[in-house]
Amino acid sequence: MNHVLSVFIGGFFGSATRYVLQMIFNRLLPSGSIPFSILLINLVGSFGLGIAFPQKEAWDSSVQVFLTIGFLGAFTTFSTFSMETIELIRKYRYIDSLIYITVSILGCIGAFLSGYLIYV
Repeated sequence: MNHVLSVFIGGFFGSATRYVLQMIFNRLLPSGSIPFSILLINLVGSFGLGIAFPQKEAWDSSVQVFLTIGFLGAFTTFSTFSMETIELIRKYRYIDSLIYITVSILGCIGAFLSGYLIYV
């Protein structure tokens, strides 16, 4: 039950942080053809998970679950990424959707790897 509570609390803070940052990014970044706020959040979340992942065995299991599954799981938004990709395709914005997919996937993998390599 302790881990469920850790995921719940981490998820609360992760999703609230994502929402606040998305509102800030939407004001600061251009509202163009690509949803930059979600893209940036996914990159930051992937980088954070890359940093946290190698440290997981050094932490108490409740802290590990709180941060990785709870906070970062709720913070990153690949479900929103999927929805926004389909919306771009539905609007016949095929080039924008390909750019968004490519940068999201390769960028998030690269961000994770960058964070991971800090501790490896």
